[in-house]
Amino acid sequence: MNITTANLLFDEGTFSAMYKAGFITTKVFIYREIYLWIQAQIKTRNLSKRQAVLEAEIKFKKDERTIWRALNSFEDN
Repeated sequence: MNITTANLLFDEGTFSAMYKAGFITTKVFIYREIYLWIQAQIKTRNLSKRQAVLEAEIKFKKDERTIWRALNSFEDN
């Protein structure tokens, strides 16, 4: 899923409704937050993706693999 679609679903409340109904877990919200934070760091601070991932590990208290998984979940492929 690309981030544009995810943001649209988030803004419309679709993700929240699906979460309340038990169709998805909080992982979608966490992954989206991680993805958006990393993209902001890359854009505003000119960090490399690798450096942003390392900082995200600390900020979100998640392991590196989880951070990469979050990024890959929303990358446009």
